[in-house]
Amino acid sequence: MNRWEIVFACLLAGCSDELGGPGGTGDATGSGSGDATIPGGVGEPPELAGMTLYHNQIRAAVDTADPLPPLQWDPELAAYAAAWAAQCIDTAAPAGLIDHNEARQGVAGYAYIGENIFGSGGAATAQGATTTWSAEKSNYMYATNSCAGICGHYTQIVWRATTHVGCALQNCAGLQYGSTIVCDYGPGGNNGSSPY
Repeated sequence: MNRWEIVFACLLAGCSDELGGPGGTGDATGSGSGDATIPGGVGEPPELAGMTLYHNQIRAAVDTADPLPPLQWDPELAAYAAAWAAQCIDTAAPAGLIDHNEARQGVAGYAYIGENIFGSGGAATAQGATTTWSAEKSNYMYATNSCAGICGHYTQIVWRATTHVGCALQNCAGLQYGSTIVCDYGPGGNNGSSPY
């Protein structure tokens, strides 16, 4: 992954786009992660194995008096993310990366779902996406609930009220960052309050 794939990003109205190995097992116990207490995702597709586990490792690393609950894989959110990603729509900035789905209300029983988008000119992976998103932690200032740069991907991942995640991998061949991962979160975060 080159530097521009990681650096080139856009934060939009409570959600964001990020341009950017296999790992984990995707099972319910997180075996293979080094910590059997952090759950992985039952039902994840093989190409996204470890996605829920990586999200939950990020959440487990947040130092709060009351630990963040682990996310669960949601096949309905994954199907919604896949249906959107398959359209490969790129009409808004940044060019070369699919746009956010603006119709994310009332999906899968949630009033609103959050969305993170990761794109790569190479091969997008679950680990690459979550590593890039979690690197935004250094931009987030809890005391003021503000960002020094982009942090919306990270805050969505660690949003306490979010309980489920579903993601899809899509190859949008005509786009510069066409190897794309879309993750949808229920209920969505980044609503102006503190994530935890």
